[in-house]
Amino acid sequence: MFYDVKVLDPQGRIKKIIPSQELSRLHWKAFNFNEEIKALPTSKRPKVSRWVKKKLDMEFREVG
Repeated sequence: MFYDVKVLDPQGRIKKIIPSQELSRLHWKAFNFNEEIKALPTSKRPKVSRWVKKKLDMEFREVG
């Protein structure tokens, strides 16, 4: 639930009143936008560079 917001000018007079319906609409629009841009990780294992993989493969050749 949102309350109406009064926007004041520098002299303290009411410049604009934003109704609660508009505030609610703006809030949920921003919320949905932020939810869409969140990227979920595709894998839990971090990527290993080629040179590290080759080095580890050579060191632990007998294990695999």
